[in-house]
Amino acid sequence: MNRSFAFAVGLVCLVQAPDCGAQEQQSFKTLIAKGFEIKSVTFAHGESTDNRDAFLVTLQKDKSVAVCYFAAVNWINLNNATLEDARRCDVR
Repeated sequence: MNRSFAFAVGLVCLVQAPDCGAQEQQSFKTLIAKGFEIKSVTFAHGESTDNRDAFLVTLQKDKSVAVCYFAAVNWINLNNATLEDARRCDVR
């Protein structure tokens, strides 16, 4: 799967999470504590993010995949409240 297609699918799933079959939501810190590994970090800016700077972080553990969405400033500063917010990551 090419990276731009994977990014587009991830972004669509974040915008329409209920339609993408996400099984649960967990915080980034919880996922890291459970052994998930970061597989990619993608910067996004444009129509899909309402021209806001954002980062999509994809994590994986075994057959489970998580996609987290962060405002750029929160990811760059590793804002603790954001990293602990369970609404930021969809897990399948």
